[in-house]
Amino acid sequence: MDSLERDTGTVGVREQMFWDEHVPGLAHCVSAFERGPDPNTRAMLDAVEPLRGRRVLDFACGAGVTSAFLAQRGAVVTGIDISPASIGRARELAESIGLPIEFITGELTPGIFPPGSFDSIVGHYALHHVDLSSIAPIFSQILLPGGRGAFVETMGLNPLLNFARRRLAGRGAVASYGSEDERPLERSDLDVLEAEIGPVELTVGELRFLRILDRNVLRYRWPRVSKAIGRTDDALLRLGLGLWSYHQVVKVSKRP
Repeated sequence: MDSLERDTGTVGVREQMFWDEHVPGLAHCVSAFERGPDPNTRAMLDAVEPLRGRRVLDFACGAGVTSAFLAQRGAVVTGIDISPASIGRARELAESIGLPIEFITGELTPGIFPPGSFDSIVGHYALHHVDLSSIAPIFSQILLPGGRGAFVETMGLNPLLNFARRRLAGRGAVASYGSEDERPLERSDLDVLEAEIGPVELTVGELRFLRILDRNVLRYRWPRVSKAIGRTDDALLRLGLGLWSYHQVVKVSKRP
């Protein structure tokens, strides 16, 4: 039975269908790669350096831009994603920019990779789409002792942003992004990662607090306002208020 004919009430199938329908064009992906990583993505990549010659899993790799950044730094990259359309685009991207990357269509399940297959695991807005109580033990199994994970994530640690997401997103002039089943990571999710893998640390390359207002309400329509908002967020980050950010980098180290 084709996967799209299965029960659409299951989270996995809904996620697959959503991302199959939201695959960016090849030109967009090439442009994103050529621009280089944004500050939070760069912080994620830096967190798993050195990368040259290291085996890295790009979990929920989507259209493969993060995989390409990893391969550009010399990593031996495997990307896995539930969306066949996304994997197809990722393969096109890798071929167009001439980088050797292995891509696999499917869910990350126990036994799909042998124990200790990877030095590192990364994910770009991936963890808040999955059940970490199921995924974290698999991460632990396939990571080498002392291996590391780093994930750019949507976080639910700011009460004001949590309220806006629950009460305002998708209403009136406030845009809503993402799939039906995603949710920001909470402290309990970080506890799962720490219990299953090892110590967890949060960091922020670019604070996204007022920038979320610019994205969801103002839609970046006024460049001068966007610059002022960006400067304000940058100042808040310098004041040590990184936990206010809607997007953060979750770093985890597997116990030896």
